[in-house]
Amino acid sequence: INWFAHKYGYRNFEVGDTSRNFLPVDFLMMGESYHNNHHKNGGRANFGGIRWHEIDPTYQVIKVLNKLNIIQLAKQRELTVETVNKAA
Repeated sequence: INWFAHKYGYRNFEVGDTSRNFLPVDFLMMGESYHNNHHKNGGRANFGGIRWHEIDPTYQVIKVLNKLNIIQLAKQRELTVETVNKAA
């Protein structure tokens, strides 16, 4: 996924590298292909959620585990799109 996520896709943020979000296979990758979002804020549990179509299935599992008190999810700040480039 790393090679594709630095070559193809779209960008929500200018982060000083070539990272991109690679939507066509994201559901199969369980949210891991929101690479540009991850590079902007790597400590955020939800790699998706910046745009309406960015759904991170792994984050949904994390939220369920948090509700069951199996894990404790730290408070996250909201992110919005800063800069959007055309898809490669």
